[in-house]
Amino acid sequence: MRSDKYSGKRDSSRDTQSYDGWEETQMLFQSRDQEKEAEKKRRQREAAYQEYLALRENPDASRAPEDDVRTYTRKKRANKQQSSVFEEPKPSRREKKEQKKPPAKKKKKKGRSLRRVILIVLLLLIAAAAAGILFVMGLMEKVGTEEIDQANLGINPQVEQDLKNYQNIALLGVDARDMEDYKTCRTDAIIMLSIDKQNKAIRQISVYRDTYLHANKKYGYDKITNVHAYAGTTGTLHSLNENMDLNIREAVIVNWKAVADAIDGLGGIDVEIKKSEIKEMNKYIKDTQKNIGGSKEKIKKAGMQTLNGNQAVTYARIRKDSSEGDYRRNERMKIVVSAAVDKAKKTNPFKLKQIADQVMPQIRTNMDTNSLLKVMFAFLRYDMTDSAGWPFETGSWTSYNGAWVGPPVTLKRNVTELHEKYFGQPGYEPTQTVQDISKEISRRTGLY
Repeated sequence: MRSDKYSGKRDSSRDTQSYDGWEETQMLFQSRDQEKEAEKKRRQREAAYQEYLALRENPDASRAPEDDVRTYTRKKRANKQQSSVFEEPKPSRREKKEQKKPPAKKKKKKGRSLRRVILIVLLLLIAAAAAGILFVMGLMEKVGTEEIDQANLGINPQVEQDLKNYQNIALLGVDARDMEDYKTCRTDAIIMLSIDKQNKAIRQISVYRDTYLHANKKYGYDKITNVHAYAGTTGTLHSLNENMDLNIREAVIVNWKAVADAIDGLGGIDVEIKKSEIKEMNKYIKDTQKNIGGSKEKIKKAGMQTLNGNQAVTYARIRKDSSEGDYRRNERMKIVVSAAVDKAKKTNPFKLKQIADQVMPQIRTNMDTNSLLKVMFAFLRYDMTDSAGWPFETGSWTSYNGAWVGPPVTLKRNVTELHEKYFGQPGYEPTQTVQDISKEISRRTGLY
């Protein structure tokens, strides 16, 4: 049990005498408190000084040593004012420059926004390109299929290797009103589209329809135009490859109605008509109209003018004119093809679709959709360079059955010139097959 001294009560009966040291005790306690406070401040100053020494040895990258001195001085002043020992230092020059710069987060946010915009634009471009390809592929699906026997095309293995950078496609124009009976028709036009993949160029090499060549073992020698009537597209490609040392595996067959419809759809093509051609054109325009329909408007004057479909077809088909004769026919065919391609490049895509819907079903080919797309893009990107009519030198001979033909003089020389000029093969030596055919044509015609 606590005594009265600890319970807060005084028992005067127990006091023997009064206590006179109370004031000394209070002074002692105050002295101890002052010593403790002084010790605390001393320790704070010691800690601040040690921190200063540590900063001098390892200064922070964003603070200079003189900043720490100023900070310590402010701390010392703050202790005297009974405030916090540590004060926030004023920013240094380097810190002020850093404060002026935009926050890093904003830069990242701005960069992310730019990347998003670029990504969206790329996605839109890819989507547009894909839509365009699908659109074209849809058109290509309307093209008819032509079966060609790839094992019977008469391509020499060495020729195939030599011409690996050239894609040669036969464009055959048949004299059929529709595509139901085209297989037994002759080829009014034979144009080889030669795509130079290395130099990104396209040229047209037309073969004169009356050229006297080796057809095949069964039919022997004949005009190249007749081969399609009895040996079909495969037989025509075989004869071209065998006689000219070529690598043709692909063909596009069109009739004249398809050509006329395409040109009418394009709004006509611009062609310069010679005065000597007017009579022959007007003579056959009515016949063309009777076979394929359309307009029978005649040509009224010479010079540059816009031809409609029937006029353009008649222009390409006439066999002779008074000034240049039969061989101008192939030149006219190439003029029509080039003018149509140039006009198509400038035509609205929606208009081209309307034309394609009408014309594509009238075309036959053995190329798949991907191959057709590559050829189409080549026409858009490559240059249409020089064109030629082949043979370069021909003779005149009446065959055993009384038909007039145009033999190459000689086949060997014409094939050599073809490869030197258009396939980059200087000093070309034709295959033994070409040399044997050349000798036989010379023996038959007497033309050397």
